[in-house]
Amino acid sequence: MNTPFQMYKKYSFLAAPALFFVIGFIVYYITQPRVPDPFNYFNYLADAFLHGRLHVTDTPFYFEELIHRGGKSYTIYPPFPAVLLMPFIALWGVSFKQVILSFFLGGINISLVYLMVSRLTATRELRIWMTVLFGFGTVHWFMSTVGSVWYFAQITSMTLMLLAVYCTLSARNPLLIGLLLGASYWSRLPTILTLSFFIIMLSYYDLPDRESGLHIWRFRLKPVLLVCAGAGLFVLLNFLYNYVRFGSVLDTAYVIHSISPAKEKVSPWFNKGLFDLSYIRYHLYIFFLQPPVFIDKWPYIIPSKVGLSILITTPAFIFTLFAGIRNRLSLACWSAIIPTAFLIFIKSGTGWTQFGYRYALDFYPFLLILTLKGIGAELKWYHKALIVLSVLVNLWGVLFLNIFEWYNLY
Repeated sequence: MNTPFQMYKKYSFLAAPALFFVIGFIVYYITQPRVPDPFNYFNYLADAFLHGRLHVTDTPFYFEELIHRGGKSYTIYPPFPAVLLMPFIALWGVSFKQVILSFFLGGINISLVYLMVSRLTATRELRIWMTVLFGFGTVHWFMSTVGSVWYFAQITSMTLMLLAVYCTLSARNPLLIGLLLGASYWSRLPTILTLSFFIIMLSYYDLPDRESGLHIWRFRLKPVLLVCAGAGLFVLLNFLYNYVRFGSVLDTAYVIHSISPAKEKVSPWFNKGLFDLSYIRYHLYIFFLQPPVFIDKWPYIIPSKVGLSILITTPAFIFTLFAGIRNRLSLACWSAIIPTAFLIFIKSGTGWTQFGYRYALDFYPFLLILTLKGIGAELKWYHKALIVLSVLVNLWGVLFLNIFEWYNLY
């Protein structure tokens, strides 16, 4: 029988992640919006699943993002977040505050980042700073506190993606990794394009040659097939989910919603359909260049409602430029970021309204790894300075939107 000391020694590696979870949950809880977000579509979808339905009923009048077919109403979002909510809805009904689960998953995400970074560096200081950067120096902070249907889907997807990345770095079961990626996809569809990261990381292994001293890379087919099988299962589930609802395996709910006359009147984003190359310039401007708004009274600088440059909300991401592409990990990260970002950039709509550029959360785990690679093995003063600046910017956004609620300044 293990003594308490032996038990502590065995599981001591979980102490720091557990502490980060508690801190994250508390901070996210304290800084939540004073007025709860009313767009809890997933509560109603979870209730539908519990009653053996795919369509939602008795929804509030302001739920506009529903597709009405054959006298039934369907949500347009991938359903996995609703699956996670089912136990809570079973106990407390649709009145359950899904933002509570958002706080919980947000705290879990911070812990997972610490564990993920621990697989990449033995330096405790670097682990702590990188975890602080993610938890409080990115838009993940703001998004975790809101709990709206759009943000909750991304926070859920982030949890599953971080689990998949951590398992990959820990050389865990490829089938499990594929299932986690598939579940992330069934929360946020663009994340399926990160599959290349897992294929690159799992398909080759390093076999040092004793005579020449060179490293020989050997391709492994089995892990690739297993990770694809795991992810493919959720792709097939999504096909079935759409076919039963709309008679098509494609995500026609988004298409139907994007071409509705009401949408064309409200926003020019849908004038050229759901996807078009002409949308790229709008996304790129917000992603790289969108500044805050300057006004002539306190607080003088306010967030732009259309978003903010990722280099403003998280200036520490600039270190990704020093990560290089000649090592397998960096190459795998870029292979996940580029196609995912491209799909997002050609999509109508940029995530309005928001703090920062929320769609980028779909590839934040890989940006974070590249940031770590760019920083290197030792933290310098300027690394810490940009991380602190990142935290201050996101504190400003959370205080402005959640605590002081200075919406009248717009």
